Amino acid sequence: MRIYTIIITIFIILCAMNDSKAISLSDPSKDAKGYILYVFAKRTEVIVDFCKKDGLTNGTKLDVIRPKVEGMDEPVKLGEITVEKVGDKMSKAKVSLIISSLKMEKGDRVYPHPIVVVSDESWIAQTTPEKSWKSEFNLPNERNWTDCQVVQGMENIPTIKRLITDTNAKPVWHPGVSARTGDVFFRKVFTIDANTASATLDVICGGKANIYINDSWVGEVKEPVREEKEDWPKITSFKVRTFLRKGRNIVAVQTFIEPKSVFPPVLLLAINVQTSFR
Repeated sequence: MRIYTIIITIFIILCAMNDSKAISLSDPSKDAKGYILYVFAKRTEVIVDFCKKDGLTNGTKLDVIRPKVEGMDEPVKLGEITVEKVGDKMSKAKVSLIISSLKMEKGDRVYPHPIVVVSDESWIAQTTPEKSWKSEFNLPNERNWTDCQVVQGMENIPTIKRLITDTNAKPVWHPGVSARTGDVFFRKVFTIDANTASATLDVICGGKANIYINDSWVGEVKEPVREEKEDWPKITSFKVRTFLRKGRNIVAVQTFIEPKSVFPPVLLLAINVQTSFR
């Protein structure tokens, strides 16, 4: 009997060791948040380890990533899930987008879906703005600003096409201003509902541009050189995490096109914000 008890004990210990190895790979600890814990039979819903204390809310989008796939050098995005029910220890989410033939499984990593702020018709433009145009969420004379117009015929330019495809940004301009006019001012108010882990701003402009976020100068897009027409457009990038804050934000752009410029009047901008719940 004593020998039998010892054998059973050893068997239990070995099973526990095997289970612990499995847990270390697919069942996250409190120090390794961001995994799928369970996939329902129909594979339309999952359980994740993000919960209330992470600041998660219903409707939050999450990306599902598989870090290692045989034959692939980079992690593979499997799709997106949308949180339906937030719990104290875990949350339930619905599969909202599938972009890979690989099926979501227990152990796949889960990250906050990036917030992408892009130039489109919702931006407003002006030629003579008030002093607070870079800082105030609500302007007293905002009725004098004009909704931006999408610039047509730019989709086949390779660099512009790539930025449009990657971010869904649209090339815009003030509808009443031609290429032969100087300053045009743009602004957009947007909200970030979580802490910012990283953020990159990509911009293409037909002229010189100064970029501001929350009244702070981010950087300058230099005037394209006439002799380098074949090299236009180029994407200018800035790291902007330190300029952003949780809650409401403003991105403001002052552009200037030289009277004799051969470049089209266009602004194309995208801010990619990776958030973190903790």
